[in-house]
Amino acid sequence: MKTKLLTALRTHYRKIAGYTLTAALTGAFIAVISVPPAEPTAPVEAAAAEAKPELELDRFDAPDLALENGRFRLRFDGRYGSVHVTDKTTGRTWDSVPALEQTVPPNNQRYIRSPVHVRYTQGKGNTQTYPFKEQGELKAELSEDGERIVATLTLPSLGIGFDLEYRLTDDGLTVTIPYDSVRDGVDKKLVSIEVMPFFEAAADTERGAIVVPDGSGALIPFREEHPPYFEIYSEFIYGGDHAFRKNVYQKVTQNERELLSYGPREMAALPVYGLYKEGEKAFLAVVQDGDADAKINATPSGLRNIAMYRTSAEFIYRNDDVVFLGSSGEIPLTLSDMIPGDRSIRYILLQDDEAHYVGMAAAYRQYLIDAKGVRPVEDQAPAYQLRLFGGVLQDEILGRTYIGMTTFAQAKAIVEKLLERGVRSIELTYEGWNDGGQFGHQPAHLPADRRLGGSKGLKALTSYAKANGIGVYLKTNYVKPFRKSGALKQSADAIRGLNKEVLKVYKPYVTTRQASYELYYLLKADRVLDRYVEREAPAFAELGASGVQLGLMGSMLYSDPGSKRPTYRETTMDAWVRAMDAARAATGKAAVDYGFGYALGHVDRIDDIPIDSSHFLFEERSIPFYQIAIRGLVPYTAKPSNLRDDPRTEFLRAIEYGAFPSFLLTHEDPVKLKRTMVDDLFSSRFDLWAEPSIEEYRRVLEALGKVEGEPIADHEQLRPGVFRTTYGNGVEVIVNYNGAPAEAGGVSVPAYGFAVKEGSA
Repeated sequence: MKTKLLTALRTHYRKIAGYTLTAALTGAFIAVISVPPAEPTAPVEAAAAEAKPELELDRFDAPDLALENGRFRLRFDGRYGSVHVTDKTTGRTWDSVPALEQTVPPNNQRYIRSPVHVRYTQGKGNTQTYPFKEQGELKAELSEDGERIVATLTLPSLGIGFDLEYRLTDDGLTVTIPYDSVRDGVDKKLVSIEVMPFFEAAADTERGAIVVPDGSGALIPFREEHPPYFEIYSEFIYGGDHAFRKNVYQKVTQNERELLSYGPREMAALPVYGLYKEGEKAFLAVVQDGDADAKINATPSGLRNIAMYRTSAEFIYRNDDVVFLGSSGEIPLTLSDMIPGDRSIRYILLQDDEAHYVGMAAAYRQYLIDAKGVRPVEDQAPAYQLRLFGGVLQDEILGRTYIGMTTFAQAKAIVEKLLERGVRSIELTYEGWNDGGQFGHQPAHLPADRRLGGSKGLKALTSYAKANGIGVYLKTNYVKPFRKSGALKQSADAIRGLNKEVLKVYKPYVTTRQASYELYYLLKADRVLDRYVEREAPAFAELGASGVQLGLMGSMLYSDPGSKRPTYRETTMDAWVRAMDAARAATGKAAVDYGFGYALGHVDRIDDIPIDSSHFLFEERSIPFYQIAIRGLVPYTAKPSNLRDDPRTEFLRAIEYGAFPSFLLTHEDPVKLKRTMVDDLFSSRFDLWAEPSIEEYRRVLEALGKVEGEPIADHEQLRPGVFRTTYGNGVEVIVNYNGAPAEAGGVSVPAYGFAVKEGSA
């Protein structure tokens, strides 16, 4: 039976270039390793590795080296491959390896002192290891220009090796792994490298916290007394890669309809992490190169019996997934080729008053300005953010019926009423305006749907809006069209998974988190850019649009591993950025949802910016790290006020985080959407929301109208449930989430309300 099954598998996977089978069969599980066909296997090496003696060596034999610039001095310890950076002015030192007591078990000492942690695969699952466990070898030397230390690390038992390059900067240290230095094993394949996993690790007794980019940001505080933790924070930057189901689903099953999605959670929108020891020193790490294929790890104290808090970045060189062949069971597949590209992390070293999450966010803001060239968006007027929904198709027993919710003429009437009520600054974003509505003729969008008034009616609306100083964004979907979308060519347009089949994406049910009947496809990024975005953007300008809302390009990133010309997430990221630039060039402005870090500097607005974290057990509270970093650079809005889960709390959170509210409204009653796929627009009728939305907008103006274009200079918790946000012009906004009034910051703050204190700056 086993022989027949292996023969069938070889026949099936012979069609898949770059994959070969190993003869490893255990029960119903088959181990498949992605070894290029030209490379021979090495059973002798595997046998030798199994027979290797217990490791006794716990140090390298590399020389000690040093670097120095105007501010810092770096010492490279050749015994452990560790780095120690000292500020020559203050004498403070940041260490990649913490001081260890003799009571720490020897294996943990070796684990902590290793300069990197490595994951590799032999075809089924990944194994974590570290240099001192594998009798690693280290060589180190100064570069010819004397500006870098080049450390060459080899793990002979695995056949894996790579270089680590250390360079001092004006604000700290940069560590780079050049791609051309990475050497792969034969039967053991490199999966990931975690760089300096214990950089500035903190003891339970210290005061401070780990900062992770979970949504808006979150703190993992150091605690001497804490419950036992069994999990760590380990999240992909820019969310998981949807081409690999293991990366985005909580449970992958053979039956696609039984895939189990995660519950509500936020994503890592920014390529940053860090740790601060309060009032003493801190570091902010920015993943510069390789951010599209990296994870942020943060480990609370107690795991692996190590009483330390630590955080690091893990660079992914190979993704893997589980595919199914008939009823034969699950087959693990791993990418044969490594994901190309250099990897680098920039460590910005902070101290004294900057050793806090506010100082870290301010440092990232400065990095965006200096290194990424992000400049403030010119128009940052606190506008009433009006989002209107056009229409959607509804499946019937025979055919499909169009459900129109807001025609272009009705949209004009809505804008007129807002103007009559004294709302002078309005920004309009139109959704579901395109041919076929929300899930219609995509990824093509033109012409505007005739049942809403057609392109002529849309042009009349944009002309009226322009005459009244109102900008109009047209929302698009070039990323995830519905399976019945008229312009979609599945075989040519959609990405493919490791099994070479077109990847199917199902919308999960809210209650069970299992796949519903709504099926979508993810589009090839380069094809989308060339065939759709660049062709349609000039047409949007002709329709009078002043901007394009590129839905999902700021909240979804994936690769295409199974097509004839495989691409990586870096390719998709570059295509999305080029799409934003193309939209800007044609219409003047571009906007995205959520706001993954690569969009910064390429968009004029971020919608539905995260204003909360996932609230993992080890996280103490959410922080506005993202908002502190970009306030005054890029305007941003919170999710629609009429669709809030907790209206009172979310309103105050938006005020605290400096986010303007938005309103997703319709002319018709949303009950008409009951049998459509738009199941989340349950309260949107304009004539019911007109007065509440205007009232909320005016309340927000009391606070945010005084800080137009101003950065957030400080954020702090004054007492439980009371927070103060201070802006660059000195204005303070104090928010009270408690059921009783509070005296804070010299002002009285009403229960479940806010107060504004004028600044002197």
